[in-house]
Amino acid sequence: MKKAISVILIMVLALTMCFGTAGTAAAASQSDINSIYEKTGDYIYKTVKTPVIGTIGGCWAMYGLAKADYDMPGSYVAAYKKSVVDALEKGYRGVKGQLHDRKYTDYSRVIVAFSQLGLDPTDVGGYNLVEKLADYDKVIWQGINGPIWALRALDSGDYDIPEVSGVANKTTRQKLINGILDAQLADGGWALSGSKSDPDLTGMALTALAPYKSQKKVKAAIDEAVDWLSKAQLADGSYATYGDPTAESCAQVICGLTAVGINPNTNSNFKKNGKSVLDGLMTFYDAKTGGFRHVNEASGGYQPVVDQMATEQAFYALAHYKTSVPDKAVISTAKKSASTSMKVTWKKAAVGSGYQVTIATDSSFTKNVKKYTVSGRSSTSKTIKELKKGKTYYVKVRAYKTVNGTKLYGAYSTSKKVKL
Repeated sequence: MKKAISVILIMVLALTMCFGTAGTAAAASQSDINSIYEKTGDYIYKTVKTPVIGTIGGCWAMYGLAKADYDMPGSYVAAYKKSVVDALEKGYRGVKGQLHDRKYTDYSRVIVAFSQLGLDPTDVGGYNLVEKLADYDKVIWQGINGPIWALRALDSGDYDIPEVSGVANKTTRQKLINGILDAQLADGGWALSGSKSDPDLTGMALTALAPYKSQKKVKAAIDEAVDWLSKAQLADGSYATYGDPTAESCAQVICGLTAVGINPNTNSNFKKNGKSVLDGLMTFYDAKTGGFRHVNEASGGYQPVVDQMATEQAFYALAHYKTSVPDKAVISTAKKSASTSMKVTWKKAAVGSGYQVTIATDSSFTKNVKKYTVSGRSSTSKTIKELKKGKTYYVKVRAYKTVNGTKLYGAYSTSKKVKL
């Protein structure tokens, strides 16, 4: 029996050494996230030596790197653009200017990548890719993926939908929105097929709908989807599609939640056993390579090894998070400035639109709580007046960024104690 146990322990140790901490959910700190974010960007750039049009090693890799403002040489971007121009010149089935005759997400994917790179998708070697999205019937042929990514593509550069001759059913943004809303399932989310929602499509739908949440029906749909995602989250913070926890599922949920103004790392509705979806995503990370696994346990023909698609989606999800959610704030000083006032200063946030300063008369911030908004990322101090002389106050600060009309808050700083 002792020998058997020893053998099992050795096997577990060997697997851990091979695959990293597969399946575990150690809490991901801000420094963990930052480190993994940087290393994964390096991994993608080194792995994708010559980016070309496509879902792997091309459009999503370029989108993620651009979203992260990764330092890419002009020749690298030019190589990707050339591959798109070459594909258009060759044409799908020999038809110039055509990437596909049915899969119109091919056009949406390139438009999203081009927009993030600062390239013009309306003139790609003389071809206007946005024109392809003008025919609503063709856009929705693939199912729910079609309107989701067409809306994402159009909004990626705030493009007008051009008039195209021969189009009987012209695309409008409202048609795309309505198409997404009509496809929402009874449980609150979305799926490619069937009556049971999956987190991938639900996250994608949230990202597409977020800019339109001022519409009552859109807001209601978002609320239902957010509620479903909270219930669908697994014990380690991750998400599963078709029964298997995957990095891609976590990635799309992160994108969707940040788009609708929810911090996926701190919101209490998205913490299971203290683990957030960021923690869940980290379980798929391979520290040796800097890439991500698709699965942590062999399933459906997939092995728990680094996967390029999983890595690219995980990276652009982290880019969404890092460019939308401010890091934890840091108070520089908090001191009495007069008998009934205090002055608080803090470090400027790398990402943000402003700050929230919160005070209370107890360290748990439950008594006499007051909150103050300081607009502008460069505004790094606040003098709070009309306080009680001789009273002790506690203060903390957090940065926020306005995302699709909603303040998305970062984590609070460590609190400071000030006696007047």
